[in-house]
Amino acid sequence: MLIVRPSRLSDLSQVERMATASGAAVHTLPAHRDKLFEKISASVHALDSEVEVYGEESYFFVLENTATGLLHGTAAIIAYTGFSEPFYVYRNDIIVHASRELRVHNRIHALTLSHDLTGDSQLCSFYIDPELANTHYPKMLSRARLLFAAQHPQRFAENMMAFLPGVSDAQGRAPFWEGVGRKFFGIDYVQAEYYSGVKDKTFIAELMPHYPIYVPLLPDEAQQAMGQVHPGSRLPFDILLNEGFEADNYIEIFDGGPVVRARRENLKTVQHSHVRPTRRGRQLAGEVWYLVSNTALHRFRSMLLQLPSELPDIVALAPQVADALELDDDDEIRLVPL
Repeated sequence: MLIVRPSRLSDLSQVERMATASGAAVHTLPAHRDKLFEKISASVHALDSEVEVYGEESYFFVLENTATGLLHGTAAIIAYTGFSEPFYVYRNDIIVHASRELRVHNRIHALTLSHDLTGDSQLCSFYIDPELANTHYPKMLSRARLLFAAQHPQRFAENMMAFLPGVSDAQGRAPFWEGVGRKFFGIDYVQAEYYSGVKDKTFIAELMPHYPIYVPLLPDEAQQAMGQVHPGSRLPFDILLNEGFEADNYIEIFDGGPVVRARRENLKTVQHSHVRPTRRGRQLAGEVWYLVSNTALHRFRSMLLQLPSELPDIVALAPQVADALELDDDDEIRLVPL
């Protein structure tokens, strides 16, 4: 049985294995033991904290096989992007150059370094073992954290965002980085992404150009990479788009990957999930896959169940399912069709 639950410190070695497998581009899951320890510790602390107004909290979840104890994926939410360090994106802008005398009116695509998304809640650190890629579990893992946000809305911002790795090759060469970042940093793309994951972000402010970058002046290869997602991240990207995120206005500053954003209340998982009372008993067989969770905080658990399309007022769950969700008698569940 696979469940999504908050990570704990005893998961560290398995999380480190997944961070190494995820590659350098997912710099929100760095293969750096101390940083991963901090990430899990911060999540444990956030879940133990009373929160009335969201702030520096972050929540880190894992996908666990309860029969083996093995972990097969990770996903996280940062409650307030840019709370303790700057958060940068490039905003797509249009700059107008016009001359009445020459009768010239040009609209030029430009990239402007921006803090616009500071204060959004950020979905990040998504990884799932490749053997599960063609199952329901990637969607379950990504959406379970949104089910958590639906149950605890005071812990998150009204806007949510995520950025996806952009185009790079097997050697770690990213066309957008070669056309922009390398000229100011003088280091390889993989090294820049690693620094972004493990160091203070002030180095970005110190080295990145603060004036608009005129896109027509960039190499064709860099222009073509803008807003394009890395083939290895197409799955989480498609899940987010299907959830209701849109990728229009921003790109990531290192590799030019897409940045997606949405109002939390408009996301399918938040909008269509609902709470039902439950009891232990004979679980009704059904044809619809539901993502189901308890309504707890630090004991949050989520899993997939097949239930009827028309649910009864009180949902009966088999004892082993109730145990996996850590439900007591008369507890409620939150659920949404997958």
